[in-house]
Amino acid sequence: MQTDRDKTDTLPRTVGLRDLLLLSTGGMIGSAVFFFPAFTGQWVGPASIIAWLAAGVGMVSIALCYTELATAFPESGGPAVFPAETLGPNPLIRRFFSYLEGTSYALGWVFGVAVSAWYVANYLGSIPALSGVRGHTVLFGLLSIAASLFITLLGIDVTKRTNLVLTALILAVLTVVAAVGISNGTPENMTPFFTGSSTQFFASIGVAITGYGAWTVVPAAAGEVENPSRTIPRAIVGSLVLTTVFYTSVVLALHLTVPPSAFENGNLVMIAPLSAVTTNAGFPLFANYALPLAALVAIFTTMLVGMTGSARVLCSLAERGTFPTAFAATSDRTNAPYVALCAIAIAAAAVVVGKQVLGGIVLAALVGTVLPYAINIASFVGLRVYRRDVTPTFYAPGGLVTAAIALGFLSLLATALSVDHPVIAAFTVVVLLVGFVVQYIYNDMTTASDHSNAD
Repeated sequence: MQTDRDKTDTLPRTVGLRDLLLLSTGGMIGSAVFFFPAFTGQWVGPASIIAWLAAGVGMVSIALCYTELATAFPESGGPAVFPAETLGPNPLIRRFFSYLEGTSYALGWVFGVAVSAWYVANYLGSIPALSGVRGHTVLFGLLSIAASLFITLLGIDVTKRTNLVLTALILAVLTVVAAVGISNGTPENMTPFFTGSSTQFFASIGVAITGYGAWTVVPAAAGEVENPSRTIPRAIVGSLVLTTVFYTSVVLALHLTVPPSAFENGNLVMIAPLSAVTTNAGFPLFANYALPLAALVAIFTTMLVGMTGSARVLCSLAERGTFPTAFAATSDRTNAPYVALCAIAIAAAAVVVGKQVLGGIVLAALVGTVLPYAINIASFVGLRVYRRDVTPTFYAPGGLVTAAIALGFLSLLATALSVDHPVIAAFTVVVLLVGFVVQYIYNDMTTASDHSNAD
């Protein structure tokens, strides 16, 4: 069958396993672990330990499908490449789902970057000497977006080195929190173990899942990865395992230290759950300074990863003619897709200035997460059914059974997130569809004009 692959990636492959592993891990360990354990603890008590573990294990089923796709098509912008290469013999259908996957993925990260930027002032203001910063949410949000844009414009080599240092700091701080909580806590604080309903337990899994999504930077940057057949599987699975271990250890430390009765609005554990661990263990200076700093660093690494991955997806769409060609522009010196990066940054800044961050979480959950995952699970099936001419270097264990498990887990994600505004999500999808039609008509007119001039 004919495919849409009309050019070979020519980007230098300079990203090794360590770089990619920490890029993915640093993107996942963001503000979620510094804030969301308070909600899961309030809903289901110590059973939230199982919820965070289940979220990580469940995400692996989706990641295995992506891993096989990424080793079959190790190109930059991978999430948008997969539908274009696998979803049947009709080129228009492949092109449409490639566009829908890529634009929804990028939109999800626009709000992901905006949400991260929105919390910068809150975490910075939690340092006693800087408490006045909390009143300048928009200003510090914009500054953090500008700083992220500056780093990512310098290219993936600078981005990976910056992320390496910052992620090492985050993991060191979380290791201290887990060690302090586990060594100073007591099992009596984990009684009763389950304090909520089954619905609240699944909602807790849905909240925890939001902290596990940034591994998609691996297939998004696959065109710049050294030895992709070996590096990509190890980076995706390794980063998910590493993140799951850290998340579960930290939540375990929290519940060994803080009893279920303490999870009430207004208490320290609801405002800064990890600070409660170290404060109760007798380390207030660590709670007041090291943890806010680590949270800020975690936010920054998430923004770097989000902008890196989403910009490369938009660039890939533009190279394939399903997005304005200007987005395909890359720097001759750094290979950074500077137009796409600037577009992501400007869009995220607009969300922050417009103070639409909370409403954007709805779009990020449904349109930016559930929809792209679902399309690429279908792409995995398409790879197995339609592209027998392609030989991946990694095969997902279980094959189509794994895809069925991933789809079931994805359905749980959509339900458990308890999205209350499906109309907003539906309207956004309609807007994306209109964008595809406009781009399709424009490309047809341009092609017809080129043929006419040639004649």
